Amino acid sequence: MTVVFCFQAQLSAAYFGCWTLNGQERLLGSSFGFPGANATFDYVIIGGGTSGLTVAKRLAEDNSLSVVVIEAGGFYEADAGNFSQIPADENIFSEAPVSIDWKISTSPQSQLGGRSISYPHGKCLGGSSGRNGMAYQRGTIGSYQAWADMVDDQSYTFSNLLPYFKKSIIFTPPNYAKRGVHLWPMMHPHSPLLFFKFAPPKPGFSENRGIQSGSLLGFAQYPATLHPDAQIRDSSETSFGQAVILSTSLQIYVRTLAKRILFTGTVATGVTVDTAGAVYTLSARKEVILAAGSFRSPQLLMVSGIGTQDTLKSLNIPVIVNLPGVGQNTWDHPGMGAAYPVNVTTQHQLSSNATYASQAQQSFLINQSWPLTTFDSNYLAWEHLPNSAVANMSIAARNALNAYPQDWPDVQYILSGVDLVTNTPGDYISIGALPLKISSRGNVTINSTDTTDNPIVNVGWLQYKTDQELIIQGFKRCRQIATSMGVVSGPEIAPGITVQTDAQILAYAQASAGPSHHAVSSCRMGNSTDPYAVVDTHGIVRGGISRLRVVDSSIFPLLPPGQPMSTVYMLAEKLAADILRNT
Repeated sequence: MTVVFCFQAQLSAAYFGCWTLNGQERLLGSSFGFPGANATFDYVIIGGGTSGLTVAKRLAEDNSLSVVVIEAGGFYEADAGNFSQIPADENIFSEAPVSIDWKISTSPQSQLGGRSISYPHGKCLGGSSGRNGMAYQRGTIGSYQAWADMVDDQSYTFSNLLPYFKKSIIFTPPNYAKRGVHLWPMMHPHSPLLFFKFAPPKPGFSENRGIQSGSLLGFAQYPATLHPDAQIRDSSETSFGQAVILSTSLQIYVRTLAKRILFTGTVATGVTVDTAGAVYTLSARKEVILAAGSFRSPQLLMVSGIGTQDTLKSLNIPVIVNLPGVGQNTWDHPGMGAAYPVNVTTQHQLSSNATYASQAQQSFLINQSWPLTTFDSNYLAWEHLPNSAVANMSIAARNALNAYPQDWPDVQYILSGVDLVTNTPGDYISIGALPLKISSRGNVTINSTDTTDNPIVNVGWLQYKTDQELIIQGFKRCRQIATSMGVVSGPEIAPGITVQTDAQILAYAQASAGPSHHAVSSCRMGNSTDPYAVVDTHGIVRGGISRLRVVDSSIFPLLPPGQPMSTVYMLAEKLAADILRNT
């Protein structure tokens, strides 16, 4: 993805604080709301993340509409430094810093040894697109067909969604002058997994050059959301947000927390917000659009009176409508893997070799080249487990796999040239497995009426034996992949060769599995016969509520295989078009 704003215009606005818009001078400050004063707009959008800024741009492009975005954070570039922008730092940055994170920890997970798991979530303009791994990859044709069938709306098939996928992106071929001449587009000469191209895992993998076309099986180096000239992160803030600031009358309230959605009867009328202790109201003439993400969208619905009535009554929240699906049905991909020393140069050198890191930094700053322009996990792979692995699974687990569409992979593998287990000098890789056909579900609830407090997040990973069997087999395949590459130079350093039996592997998974940051479906979309549907296929909240819509990953009815970012952008584009059509 490339930004759509004029880079020179951005520099002018930054240096001089004003520019010309529609023949008139526009001040930079005019794009930001005045905290503490009540105001009224046509559309009030809660959340300036991946979907929120996409919707904001599309609505604000209509000059007859007034649009405001409420964002609890600020600009990640200012609040988190250049770690937030440099591609090679994405692994480190996904876990820190706290300045742009909601600091969510899950409830204790009994099936994971009682662990409470840190679950980073973007608190900044751009949301999690401002801190993710930047991988842009669409789901499979079968996964979107399953979506369309679940919600009884064929506008959600892959072919019908494709125009909305395409609307958000501009594909830019790699700049070989910066990244080197390679055998494969986008491959970097210092990519930690360059050898994967030459020595793919022997059993069952082949190169897939069409991962944007609805087919994932095989391995691929993924396209990434980067600015093509600067070679830095491109998020919804840098692409949609900065463009809309420079070209429309959009207002953004930064460091402003949405406290409660306001209603007259069952009609949403605005939002109570808090900026540095000043509490005031932003009213909506047309709609309130909730785009706060899979954890905070259900929280805001509940504190505002929409959710399971027992939960609301226990906190003395007046019930606007009883919707038992709010906060339920969350899908996620837990991840775990193995780490190895290797005899090729990897990006582990960036954290363990000061000379290498200094040279890389200079190359990046001078001409945006060399290792900092690439990622620690440049390659992804997907597969149906081989028959030899499936044969070791129970009948119930096999049936669970077969319940998914045929083109839906069983497992995704992430191949990384950075090992976080050790800072020992040398070269290391890690190979992670994400089970994609998951039966376990989590949920989100509240124990407070104050959105300053985090919601209670229960990820629910590995509750079912079928998921446990799948992650065990996925981990065994990680080891087979490592062996097949021909570059491992010593014993496995994590978890180590003492972990061999299924019981030992499961114990390791329960002790180490971490988030892929793919949580979705906590306010799922569905038809009128689905008792747990929170919104309809246009994102409109059910139960007789009007002028309130949810437009983010929380409304996915399922989690398509792979990385969900492309689907979030697509959904925002599709529902923004619905809003402009008044549907």
